[in-house]
Amino acid sequence: MSCYAQIIIQFATTSQIDKPFTYEIPPELSSDIQIGQRVKVPFGMYNHLQVGYVLGLTNQVAENTYRMKKVASIIDFEPILTKEQIEVVEFIVTYYGVSYASAIDVVLPPGLKGEPIAKVPEYETVISVTPDSIKLKAYCLSQGHKKTFNKQKWIIDYVQTCGKVTLCELKVLEDVSISSLKTLLKNGYLVQQEEPIQQMFTPICYDAFKVLNKSQDQAVSHIRELGFEEIYRTVLLQGITGSGKTEVFLHTIKEVIENGGSALVLVPEIALTEQTVSRFRERFGNRVALSHSRMTAKERQRLYMSAKQGKVSIIIGPRSAVFMPLPNLKLIVIDEAHEASYKSDTTPKYHAIDIAQKRMEMAGGQVVLATATPSLESYYEALQGNYDLLRLDERIGNATLPDVELVDMRQELKNGNTNVLSRKLYEAIESALAADGQVMLLINRRGHSTFINCRNCGYVVKCEHCDVSMTYHLSTQSLECHYCGKTKKVPEVCPECGSKYIRFFGSGTEKVEAFLQEHFSEYGILRMDMDTTTGKEGHQKILNAFKNKEASILIGTQMIAKGHDFPAVTLVGILSADMSLYIQDFRSNERTFQLLTQAMGRAGRGENKGKVVIQTYNPEHMVMEVIKNNQQAYFYEQELMNRKVMGYPPFSHIFTVLVTGNQEDEVIRTAHKLMTYYTHYSSRGQTEFRIIGPSSAVISKIGDEYRWRIIILSKERDKVLVFGKYCLGKFINNEQIYGIKIQWDIDPLTIV
Repeated sequence: MSCYAQIIIQFATTSQIDKPFTYEIPPELSSDIQIGQRVKVPFGMYNHLQVGYVLGLTNQVAENTYRMKKVASIIDFEPILTKEQIEVVEFIVTYYGVSYASAIDVVLPPGLKGEPIAKVPEYETVISVTPDSIKLKAYCLSQGHKKTFNKQKWIIDYVQTCGKVTLCELKVLEDVSISSLKTLLKNGYLVQQEEPIQQMFTPICYDAFKVLNKSQDQAVSHIRELGFEEIYRTVLLQGITGSGKTEVFLHTIKEVIENGGSALVLVPEIALTEQTVSRFRERFGNRVALSHSRMTAKERQRLYMSAKQGKVSIIIGPRSAVFMPLPNLKLIVIDEAHEASYKSDTTPKYHAIDIAQKRMEMAGGQVVLATATPSLESYYEALQGNYDLLRLDERIGNATLPDVELVDMRQELKNGNTNVLSRKLYEAIESALAADGQVMLLINRRGHSTFINCRNCGYVVKCEHCDVSMTYHLSTQSLECHYCGKTKKVPEVCPECGSKYIRFFGSGTEKVEAFLQEHFSEYGILRMDMDTTTGKEGHQKILNAFKNKEASILIGTQMIAKGHDFPAVTLVGILSADMSLYIQDFRSNERTFQLLTQAMGRAGRGENKGKVVIQTYNPEHMVMEVIKNNQQAYFYEQELMNRKVMGYPPFSHIFTVLVTGNQEDEVIRTAHKLMTYYTHYSSRGQTEFRIIGPSSAVISKIGDEYRWRIIILSKERDKVLVFGKYCLGKFINNEQIYGIKIQWDIDPLTIV
């Protein structure tokens, strides 16, 4: 039996106490204490009991002159950290340069305090449709004409399809209205009962799997062979939109399950669609569990323990699901792997792909990055042979890629058209609607007008708290800042010169909607942006209405471009396609290419040929040319060439430092003083660092805080991380700084 425990204190996020502390194990606990448990220990001068994590046990310690404290009690008798997870914690600490406590905190489920983790229940509430089919049919017929019945009908249909659904699962589905669910249960149209949780997995439904085409089959076979040999590899599954990537990893997961393994599927957004959920449930039954933000802390703890105990074998969820402790984990699929949401913006600022690769490296499993538009970093790794590249270049079934047409908006202005839609796009909408097709219009800016400008003196109405122009919202008839949320009334005269010649400029989703209402209102128009999706069912309500053809036109920001499959959409219009091209970020070309390609992929996914009309003020731009001519390989070739010349990722790694505060002079002084530390220590070292700055951030003020930035680049990631943190530590220890916050990140995906 061990006599001493190495323990990390839960709140130990500062460098002074970010280390294991040795505690004596009292005899009454010696037979129960294990690595991975949470315990309570006395800590600090006053010996207040604190939560700690047992990361090591030993029988010997070095001699010391102080009296050793003892472990007070064990919180979780079943360890909540596995050996593999402790290795992941070590990786996070080393790779991202963060504290042990913050690394452990992100690995474990939320809401853990000083009490035991929520136990996996032995019984669960199961929902089924009433056996009285006559009663149910009569109810549906009597209520079918009411719009309010749509939510209830969706629940009834879903439960009928599944046969039985757990209440927990039903509640987290985005489509489910809790009030509608309660109404159906109260009136007996749905029945709930307590049933013992099945310990046996339901059989895989082989009939539900679709026949693969040649490219899909080759992809599945490749990953299968890697799995048989237990070879760790990252596989880049690059498939054009509509090429059946989902079916590839469904077949791949089947292979893993048949061989006794488990799998994780990560998605960029928590709002899982009905189609995604039903696909997995249809094939894998009760093996599948969902991780979702609508789950309570207790529910997420129970899911965590269910995974740890092997009671599920497939988990679908967002970025945080990458830490789920599934036993014998052999496959991690990252869908839409190019999405920036896989990188955390809070400490520890991990990337889910890095964590997935570490876990599969330890397990001899595979990481599948599924996307139509890989990041430049992933594409380069494939070119270098570090990733296996599998391509799907044809759409499944009879679907073909849409025709693409660029419209030069400069010419439209010359011809006297000042409307938000070009003549080409207007005519294309008329044609698509006349043929009973649906239309999706993308403009990646919400609101009505993007800024208000004085024609007399040039004054632009800006937010008083942020260095950005305020956007006019027609629905509230007010100006809003999209960074801090502050609102103000629209001025009647120019605040600067008193002129009455103050006008609205620019276009957002509201202006597009207003124009379409004037010309196409009879076809039904939906708008999907942050203003219309604030409710918990906001996204799905709009998407379901469009799917059910309650409206023929859907306008939206980038949220409509991601992964939606509407077979009736024959036209996609992209307004203000240049909007993200000129952002001060070296990734602006890449982001624009990805957004336009994803948006275009919504057109022509059914039997009818699709068309895409792109409105641009710069049709000669390389991104517009490659989009028009479907030259994806050429885009990556040119962009990699530009990155290499400029010394940006994937040919270097970036360490960024952001200095913020309420006093602009103090922020600037601090940033320049910090810069002297970086230049001084860089000149003394043997490694070459490229240091940019200090300079005002792209958005120089947000929420009354001024922002200055320093950027450091190096080809060697580990060295730039050590250098960046070392200089920052020296600066904080030596200098007097008041009212200033300093944040840093390694390999950030956005620089604003």
